[in-house]
Amino acid sequence: MNAALPRYRAVALASLDDFLAAADALRGPGHLPFHGAAWLRAWFSTLGQADGWQPLWLAVQRQAAEGWTDALLLPLVQRRNRGLGEVAFADAGVVDYVAPLVAPDWHGGAHEAPAARALWAALAQALRGHDLWRVQKMLPAGLAEGGGITNPLALAWRTQPGELFGNQFCVSGPWEDWRRSLDKRVRKEIERCWRVFERSPVARFEHITDPAQAQALFEALERQQSERMAALPHQRHYRLDRPAYRAFYRQLLAAGLADGSVVLTALRDGDALVSALYGVSNGRRYIALRQSIGGDAWKACSPGRLLDEGTARHLHAEGLSTFDFGVGDYFHKTTLGMDPIPLRDACVALSWRGLPAVAAWHLRRRLKQQLKDPQALPARVWAALQGVRRRASPPAPLGT
Repeated sequence: MNAALPRYRAVALASLDDFLAAADALRGPGHLPFHGAAWLRAWFSTLGQADGWQPLWLAVQRQAAEGWTDALLLPLVQRRNRGLGEVAFADAGVVDYVAPLVAPDWHGGAHEAPAARALWAALAQALRGHDLWRVQKMLPAGLAEGGGITNPLALAWRTQPGELFGNQFCVSGPWEDWRRSLDKRVRKEIERCWRVFERSPVARFEHITDPAQAQALFEALERQQSERMAALPHQRHYRLDRPAYRAFYRQLLAAGLADGSVVLTALRDGDALVSALYGVSNGRRYIALRQSIGGDAWKACSPGRLLDEGTARHLHAEGLSTFDFGVGDYFHKTTLGMDPIPLRDACVALSWRGLPAVAAWHLRRRLKQQLKDPQALPARVWAALQGVRRRASPPAPLGT
């Protein structure tokens, strides 16, 4: 028999230190590297202060026999924008998956769906005075092996299938068993690429742990990414060169390299940087964030895919089993046989003032779906929309 519906209350925490102290008790096998102390400290001191945002650390608590206990923790930001009070997860485009920190017993043994609605009612009460909450790339559940804890927001909200999806693969046994499980053509191509790369006697894979070397490598990664983006159309949408973003990645690197939550790897040919990869880890899951390629000279060995495979193989030898290459559908991700991670998007009105923005969000989503299906629209409307689409400038991807 299910327990009675629990009582919830939402409270604002006074500081990031208070939030991190509460988070220590909730971090479990399914927690994300984006919930780690190094990540959140770096984010809130840089991106969390850009573009008019201010921090909003919330805890939703459940009444239990021993008193109020944390059921949900949300690292958020808030601002006024065009007359609306906005709320957002701590993201700014650098987080691959957004989600609250969730306690395993957040529902107190009750049915999850009604418990989620009760929890959301308490949280919405705490967000009075705000008008709108847009969410992209939200996990419907944690990413623990064997299934994660349900995200109550995904149950309580009207969500849509995400426009982006994650990519991961798990290696539960020997590395060579996983490699042999790949399509034969892919496996042979990876082996060929390693042979091409290793023809140079000074070619090597590196995992950089020295702080000075890591900073120098990251500066080279930034240069290579910026040069690549400058060669592409629509590069004005590239944000990672902006001061707040640069400060974030540098601060995260300095703190995360020391505690192992940041992983920096590279392929080198002597002094030349072939490819560099910046990722994060929670000791169980590795997530790749930014990758650079040193130019066309090494195109024959597919350096991006080679470094992905080499990094995962190296970390597998150190005990990791889950390798996540983030959002996006880049070709080298599909060739490594990665499994998609479904994500959800949402736009939630927190007051009547937010209702027009929510309606506009759903309309844009509907039009995007129709743009993908020309049979759903009259021919003249389809042609006009395609013309608008061609004139629009799509943003360049933030990460790899």
